[in-house]
Amino acid sequence: MSAVVAFPNGDPEPGAGRAKGVALDAWRKRSQRIRFLRRALPAAMIALFVLLLGWIAVRAVLTALNEANGASGRVHMTNARLHGRDGRDQAFVLTSKDAVRDERDANRIELTHPALELSTQDGQPPKKANGDHGVYLADRRILYMAGHVVFDNGQGSRFTSDRAVVDLQADTVTGNSAVSGDSPLGHIDASSYSVDQHGDHVVFIGNVRGHLVNRQEQAQ
Repeated sequence: MSAVVAFPNGDPEPGAGRAKGVALDAWRKRSQRIRFLRRALPAAMIALFVLLLGWIAVRAVLTALNEANGASGRVHMTNARLHGRDGRDQAFVLTSKDAVRDERDANRIELTHPALELSTQDGQPPKKANGDHGVYLADRRILYMAGHVVFDNGQGSRFTSDRAVVDLQADTVTGNSAVSGDSPLGHIDASSYSVDQHGDHVVFIGNVRGHLVNRQEQAQ
């Protein structure tokens, strides 16, 4: 005895069930990926935003640390004393009540009540200069002074001005402010001045007025 089974769509194709299963699995996996991406993309955007904020905070901290390190380069000295040599290898000493080294330029030193003393090679008394304020550029050996600047050549000559630029490398002094001076030869006033040839040549410029001392006055 035998039985016959009829299929509505005809005879089944070999492996048709397996193919449908594979397609269903692929659809399920694709659906899972889509659901994952829908959750992951917003989370990734939030993470990037948080990371950006964190980087901004880190940059702010680094900037603050750099500024703190820069501030640590600022050196304050009391009763400072600097030694050096001029263009003719003569020793000089620069003293100051207070000295502050610039935090960005170690060669720049701001001075309070600077006083410069320059030795001479011929055994004469040292030349001196002092003022209320000053800036010394160590690498260029240039001293800027301002406020009641006084020069004394150690031989009876004394000049006062409001500003002076002392170039210790070139052995020159220049000033674009009024100058008043006294020496054994008399008194002189001028609008500006310059000293060159290692301090042996003084030039007075503008509105020069002077009084020369005669021999009788010198004898008194």
